[in-house]
Amino acid sequence: MNDTPLILAGFMGTGKSTVGRLCARQLGFDFVDADAEIERREGMRIPHIFETHGEAYFRERETALVAELVQRQRVLIATGGGMIVDDANRAALLAAGVCINLAASPEAIAQRIGEDAAARRPMLRGGELRERIARLLKERAPKYAELHYRVDTTDLTQQDVVERVAAIHAAEQARIPVAASASYDIVLGDGVLDQLGFMLAGKGWTPPFAIVSDSIVSSYLGGRVLLALKRAGIDAFIHTMPPGEASKTLASVEAMYGKFSARGMERTSPVIALGGGVVGDAAGFAAATYLRGVPFVQVPTSLLAMADSSIGGKTGVDTPFGKNLVGAFKQPDLVVIDTSALLSLPVRELRCGMAEIIKAALLTGGEPYARLREAITRKPMAQAQSYESGEDGWVTGDLVNALVDAILLKRAVVEEDPFEKGRRALLNLGHTFGHGIEAWSQFRLKHGEAVSLGMVCALWLSRQMGLCADALVEDGIAMLRGVGLPTSLAEASAYLDDLPFDADAIWNYMMSDKKKRAGKLRFVLIRAPGDAFVCNEVDEVTARVALARLSSDS
Repeated sequence: MNDTPLILAGFMGTGKSTVGRLCARQLGFDFVDADAEIERREGMRIPHIFETHGEAYFRERETALVAELVQRQRVLIATGGGMIVDDANRAALLAAGVCINLAASPEAIAQRIGEDAAARRPMLRGGELRERIARLLKERAPKYAELHYRVDTTDLTQQDVVERVAAIHAAEQARIPVAASASYDIVLGDGVLDQLGFMLAGKGWTPPFAIVSDSIVSSYLGGRVLLALKRAGIDAFIHTMPPGEASKTLASVEAMYGKFSARGMERTSPVIALGGGVVGDAAGFAAATYLRGVPFVQVPTSLLAMADSSIGGKTGVDTPFGKNLVGAFKQPDLVVIDTSALLSLPVRELRCGMAEIIKAALLTGGEPYARLREAITRKPMAQAQSYESGEDGWVTGDLVNALVDAILLKRAVVEEDPFEKGRRALLNLGHTFGHGIEAWSQFRLKHGEAVSLGMVCALWLSRQMGLCADALVEDGIAMLRGVGLPTSLAEASAYLDDLPFDADAIWNYMMSDKKKRAGKLRFVLIRAPGDAFVCNEVDEVTARVALARLSSDS
């Protein structure tokens, strides 16, 4: 059960108090009506507080109450109509729990609060009631837009609103804020995909919304996302591209431009990337460049994309002369990770994602590394035909924990170095070799498999240079093998169709890597878990020796 505080905010008359009581009872939470609590403590009604002490005094009491309530768990808070408008209050509530903006039309609000509301509500005095409500709603709209979800209660019954609020709260399991070159949240949970429309409804974006997906993911998740948006009153369409790395091209992006234009998208119409890393990279590049930039939402459906590519703002496409050589930094406005999507993935795709999870653990060290190493030893996945979701299953247990650890590493690095001018290069552990191997295989190897082989090379290279102990190499290889990833070309042979090993070809692809500096390749080397660094001074002979090890069984 989610014990995180649930905060209902919004204008008066939208149902915060009534819905809040019902929902708190259903969840087994304590209920606090902020206005009623202040009235109880002050011993007078809010209009009298305004008349006796002034609005500033009342706002001070609101702030003090917020500071107290955000320390609690298993509490549902119905905020006062203006409480969320204060920047400090809003920041504290957003950091404390799941914040839902209950909204309604000015006409519905006026009908609910009654024509005599101005006598009871100081903020409504002066002018015709509906006009005053509309003005206040417009003034507060930018503040409400920062809340996590928006549910329009205009045409809903109280029970409908209770059910939607409870479902939103149950689905969200973690919210990780990122403050890179732009700020955004990573929302993780089981079922958050079904709440996507309520996440996006309050952002003030202009329909139609574009969902970009590949034909496979769209076939089983596209309808679900369209329905989620429709429930929030959002008009959207799906643009599909063929699956696989071969579709990550400028031609695919140009096809997106054509669809965006035909459907009348504007500069405030968002692109939603629904899929793995290929979809996220290509759709992100389209979002970065169409109309010189439109809003962008990442909804990764592969473990690899969840752990890595959906976070940090790298977008791009492949060209005949190299992988990801054309692209842009485009931070997403939101990342939504629904772990239930993992249950639909083929085992091979899950294993590819584990390459990034293991990479993150090696870079982080400490408890995250120890936890993952122990979990893989305890429950090897190499022979698994599925990643079951039961009590002992990876998807609901160790895998989600390891995914969160990987996300926290990626966040820390991206916040420090959003444009890869320094520390962020560490995230390329295994990638210098891996991108060359992936291109040489003509993409028969998936990215995660190539990165697994690349990490083996990086570990061997670190050992050859006297930087790390044999035990680290052995542990790293054991972890990769333990999840069923290849650690030699022999183990990858099933995917290579007898393609002969060609070290020269791999090296040539590596030399086209965009991460070169002054014509030199940059390698990420590792001394111990949590102790890695970038090196520009690895000679070709030494690097080729590490690469050649892949053709042996060691």
